[in-house]
Amino acid sequence: MHPVVTAALILGALTAFYLFLIAPGRRPEGLKAFEVTRYAHRGLWDDKRPENSRAAFSAAVEKGYGIETDVHVSADGKLFLLHDDSLRRMTGDDRSAESLTMEELSRLKLNGTEETIPAFDDILDIVGEKVPLIVEIKTGPRVEMTCRLTDERLRSYRGQYMVESFDPRAVRWFRKHSPGTIRGQLAMGAPGGAARKQSFRFFLLSSLAVDVIGRPHFIAMRHDAVDSLPMRLVRLFRPYLVAWTVRSPERMKELEGRYDCQIFEGFEP
Repeated sequence: MHPVVTAALILGALTAFYLFLIAPGRRPEGLKAFEVTRYAHRGLWDDKRPENSRAAFSAAVEKGYGIETDVHVSADGKLFLLHDDSLRRMTGDDRSAESLTMEELSRLKLNGTEETIPAFDDILDIVGEKVPLIVEIKTGPRVEMTCRLTDERLRSYRGQYMVESFDPRAVRWFRKHSPGTIRGQLAMGAPGGAARKQSFRFFLLSSLAVDVIGRPHFIAMRHDAVDSLPMRLVRLFRPYLVAWTVRSPERMKELEGRYDCQIFEGFEP
């Protein structure tokens, strides 16, 4: 066989295999309900309303924005909302967030305000089914426990919600145990400083190769990766795409029509 033909066959086979890896799951009808909403990243927060606080959630609901938030599990098996694994940035405490009980967490003040770390039930009570939610399952050694507890709580919630995670194990968990839940794979875009420190993980997430593990219903990609090669190829499957995190109205306008919905912070659309 001619070397050019052989090379073409190998390239074709590799391309087909890569497309197999990045293919999302079948797009469920329920996703249509989420398309018209802008999502406030960790609530509608500012200097007076800390991120992932009751005040930030209440403000988002009042304005009619959807909410993106982050869920962890405490040392005593309770779900709480916080972005970081460490408490340092938001509370000044050096301990790991998941090493404390819910009672201990609830006594910590956020960014010097009177707001405290909320339980997952708090946001569900505040939202009261008024706006849709995107719930990010945080990664860690107890990721499957976090998935199970989140799923158990959401099964009795009547509002609209989707779940997502950077950890493909979490996406796979919902694929296997709660296939009716709309699930998404969070993915990275252009590499930054943090990405370089975990280059293999960054490569897997930015290439979308982990999609094969959980076959996500949607892909939540960094807004600046809109024209990356993986994004160009995955669009062949007509996936549902979520942009994170958009920080200006100008950028939001630029991305309209290229993502199905956008997660924003630092301004009001």
